[in-house]
This record gives sequence, structure tokens and C-alpha cells, in this order.
Amino acid sequence: MIVLVIALGFALAYFLLQLYYFIYWQLAPSFSSANNTVDEGVTIIVIARNEEYSIGKCLQGLLDQHYPAELFEIIVVDDHSTDNTVEVIKEMAHPQVKLYLLSDYPTYIKAPAFKKSGITLAVDKASFENIIVTDADCLHPENWLKTMTSSLLKRKLIFQTAPVLIKEGTSMIEKMQEMEQLMLMLITGSGITSRLHDLANGANMAFRKSAFLAVKGFEGNEQFASGDDMFLIEKMRKAFPEDIGFVKSLSVTIYTPGKKTWSSLFTQRLRWAGKNKGLENKSINRIWFFIGAYHAVMILSLFAALFQMISPWPFILLLCVKWTMDYMLVATSAAFFKRTSLLKYFVPLQFMYTYYVLRLGTMMIIGTRAERQKGGTAERWRE
Repeated sequence: MIVLVIALGFALAYFLLQLYYFIYWQLAPSFSSANNTVDEGVTIIVIARNEEYSIGKCLQGLLDQHYPAELFEIIVVDDHSTDNTVEVIKEMAHPQVKLYLLSDYPTYIKAPAFKKSGITLAVDKASFENIIVTDADCLHPENWLKTMTSSLLKRKLIFQTAPVLIKEGTSMIEKMQEMEQLMLMLITGSGITSRLHDLANGANMAFRKSAFLAVKGFEGNEQFASGDDMFLIEKMRKAFPEDIGFVKSLSVTIYTPGKKTWSSLFTQRLRWAGKNKGLENKSINRIWFFIGAYHAVMILSLFAALFQMISPWPFILLLCVKWTMDYMLVATSAAFFKRTSLLKYFVPLQFMYTYYVLRLGTMMIIGTRAERQKGGTAERWRE
């Protein structure tokens, strides 16, 4: 009976959390730049490291934006690339593309925060007040720049983030990331709209240069290698609480490749998890902990039922609530982003995702304990 009550408590909490996200996604306003005339300049910042195979397509896509050429510039900061990234950029020789080598500006480098250092350098070199940051491996729809800038100006925002989805892949691990990202975008939009928590993606965010300088950029966060997005939105929310937004629009949705192996995926996720420890707002950490605990309790109840230690009903309850609510969120997000073909993989991906969450949680716990025993910092083990 006690086990069933515990399972009921977890199931109710999960149901209410996912329902909360669903409601606030519906309340989040959609934005379109149709018929909006944009007449302000904007600087696009791209930080690149070993992106010789993607930087050319990325930059060409940015240059092909439906936006007056005289009103935008592209600043690329090379972060110590060891391949032909710099040569590819130089070969383009386009007047709108300005290249800076981070290695030429040692006073800006705050190791291990190289990406943050590159963004700081680019902001200082920017000619315009409006800044948009993206990644070198992303593809951008032709109205991306117009819609991003229109949203920032028309809504009078100081900081905004926009959707980033995973490119359609062929393997199941790529499909899992596609589905996870769909749900994450819904959670991002809902969290910002409700102000429950702030998530952002450094591949698709915009802000005012004056605001960046006002909050002193990434000062105080340079000890973390990643987190340029999360630390910046947290600072902006603290300084400008009413002027933070999410751009709910297909026109600003960009696409990035997923990881092809479990090893590379876990390395990336551990890096992401490490930055959350430095955030002042602990809401998202508590939610991630609850999600991990939910999966753990569900699996434990399954094994306990298989060994006839308890009734199977706690597991059935937890599984049904999770799958029902997850499908509701994924289907809602997939419909908005026109990725409904992914829904046919929902059931097998649920099993993969449970393995993924439990293994990632175990790796985080083991890594943290190992580092404590060595007396080191969390940054060392995750890098």
C-alpha cells in the first residue's frame, strides 16, 4: 500500500508538471514577421572551432537572408581551429563577413570559457546594437534574420531565445535526440512564458549590446567551459525581468546535427549538466532531478514486481502517466514544428530514453563523487 501511495505521488506530480508545460505553451504567443519592415542594423555572431565542413553552408545561408545587406554584418570568431575553417572563411572573401582569430586577442581569453571569450570579443567589435548569436554548424531559414530582429524590436525585448531542432537523421539515437529536442523547445517556451525557469540555446539567441555590457557579459561565469546561453539569460532576467522572451515561430527555427554515438552524446550532456551547477535559479535543476528520480522509481517498481515483491500496479501507473503526458507534449510540439512523422517512433524511443536518463544520471553521480575524492572541481571530470 505504501509503495502504491508513493507511486501515486510521483505520478500526480509528473502529470501536473507536464500539464503546466502544455498550458503555458498554448499561452505563449506565436510571432510572425510577415509585412513587418525592419530598418535597424544587426550583428550576427558565429563562434567556430573546427567547422570546415559546415561553416561555408552556414555563412552562405546567413548571407542569403531576406534582409537589407547594408543593415547586417557577420562576425566570425575562430576559436583555435586546427582544421581548414579559417581558410574556408577567407576564401569566401565577402565584405559582410568579418573574421577574428581569438588567439590574436589574448586579453579576451578566459580559459576554459573560450566560447564566452569569443562572444565577448565579437560583441565589442559589433557595429550594431542588436546582436544575434548562432552556431557554425546550423542551417537557417531565409526569413530567420528578419523574424528574429522583428521580434526583438517589436516586442521591445532585451534578450530572446528561439527554437533549435535536430536535423532529421537515420539512426534511432538521432531520432531520440530529435524527439527530446522537440519536448525541450516546448519546455523552453513554456518556462519563459510562465517564468518558472529560463532556458536558452546559444545557437539561436539575440540581445541588445548595451544590455550585455550593462550586465558585464559573462563576468563571474568564466570558470565554466559552457553555459554562455544559460548564464546570460539568467543575468538578463535579473537585470531586465520584464524584457525576456521566447520566439515561438517556424521562421526562426534553425537546425543542427545530432550526435551519432552514445559516447559523444553523453559527453555533450555531461558538459551541459555541469554548467547548471553555477546557476542561481535552481528550479530547472530540481525539475531534472525529479525526472531522473521518476525514471528510477519506475524501473525499481518494475523489477520489484517481476520478483513478486510488490504488486505490478505501481509500475503500470507510473508508465501510463509518463507515456500519456509525454506523448501529449511531443505530439503538440511536433505538430507546431511540422515533425509529426517522428511520432511513429514514440514507443521504442521511450525505452531508449529511460536507458539514456538513468545512465546519464549514474555517470553524473559517479563523476561527482570521484571528483570530490580527488579534491578537484566538477569542471575537470566533465571536460
